[in-house]
Amino acid sequence: MTAIEFLKSWRWLPPDRIRCGRPSSSELWRWLSKGSVIINGDKPKPKDEVQYPIKELIFFPKGRRVTIVQEACDG
Repeated sequence: MTAIEFLKSWRWLPPDRIRCGRPSSSELWRWLSKGSVIINGDKPKPKDEVQYPIKELIFFPKGRRVTIVQEACDG
């Protein structure tokens, strides 16, 4: 599954700051293209494949950081 397909499939996403609602496909594309999304420690581009399991999903790491999933480390 590509990064853009993965984000489109999520029920909850941070709201689009302009429309204050669910971000559009083009907005998700921009977020991925600009490196505003981290998935499992990587900043994938829209067509990059996402590796499962998803242990970490972070939006806007340099600004209004929103962490959706973060698995605790054992040890």
